[in-house]
Amino acid sequence: MLLTFLVVLHTDSKSQVIDTLINVGKNTLHFAIIPGKGAPILFEAGGGNDATIWKSITQPIAEVTGATIITYDRPGLGKSTVDSTQSGFENDVKGLETALIKLGYQKGIMLVSHSLGGFYNSLYASRNAKEVKALVFIDANHPCFFSEDQLNQMNASPNFRNMVEVVRKNQVPSQIPVIDIVSERTLFEGSPDADRWRACHAEFVSASPNRKSIIAYETGHYIFFANRQLVINAIVTQYANHVMPKEKAAILEMGYAQELKASNEDRRSLIKYWHSEDDINEWGYSFLQHNEKEKALEVFKLNVFLHPQSAKAYDSLGEAYLKSGNKELAIQNYKKALELNPNYESSRKALEQIMK
Repeated sequence: MLLTFLVVLHTDSKSQVIDTLINVGKNTLHFAIIPGKGAPILFEAGGGNDATIWKSITQPIAEVTGATIITYDRPGLGKSTVDSTQSGFENDVKGLETALIKLGYQKGIMLVSHSLGGFYNSLYASRNAKEVKALVFIDANHPCFFSEDQLNQMNASPNFRNMVEVVRKNQVPSQIPVIDIVSERTLFEGSPDADRWRACHAEFVSASPNRKSIIAYETGHYIFFANRQLVINAIVTQYANHVMPKEKAAILEMGYAQELKASNEDRRSLIKYWHSEDDINEWGYSFLQHNEKEKALEVFKLNVFLHPQSAKAYDSLGEAYLKSGNKELAIQNYKKALELNPNYESSRKALEQIMK
């Protein structure tokens, strides 16, 4: 067994991502792995994308599920090399199987795929039906969409045509639970192909009671960029229900906490986008001018939350507390303003006045 470990990419307070190259014959596959204690989740990217495409969602999924998170570059992408003597779709899947066996992650695995990656996961699941516990497809390719007319319209290559035919003959086993997420705005929006894309996904889901469909409203093909939380929730729920059911309650509890945190972060980002620090400050003072002290306090607290390094934000909050009769909190906030900016004259004068 040849495992070539490169380096630890980065370490934060919660996890580390390990870079590794795995020899699978005459080429090597590059993996980026977040080690965990739970069953592994393998992420299969779309056409032309490497492992980095998943960075926005893998960390929160690792934190919530405790799973080993596996992303990798298919041959010829990212840091993976190509075996020119045996290139091709089926050999790529066999190479992945070899790598996962060497890593020790082939058993009890869950698969997540986007776009063209759906073909790879379909074939992998067909070949390893006993080991694949669940799947999540994200606007993934299904063979029912690729009729002969569609392939001709696309001017599809012989390799792609072969891929479609192979998957048509080796589809996802019906007993494997699947969540199929489909974008509202497909790649083919504005043409009859858009309705065929949706109809194909509906056909795929209706073929087994173990499959569920989710429409990702107001999103395009890269759903995990447009609605990151929807994709995270789907993966976490699928993992809790079908991969680690004994840990379901704990995983879902962590999932709810992560969703709340993400919601607050999204709210903060949105408010920052629409309102500057000065805008919010003026908003707070407009309440003070009308003697609406409680509303003013909430607005100034928001400004401190959004701009924790701003002396002005703390100074204004101190003033609001002072006018509300809370000298203790006024002093705390004026002191915080001076800590951030020792030359902030307004806070210095206010503290002097309070001390008198």
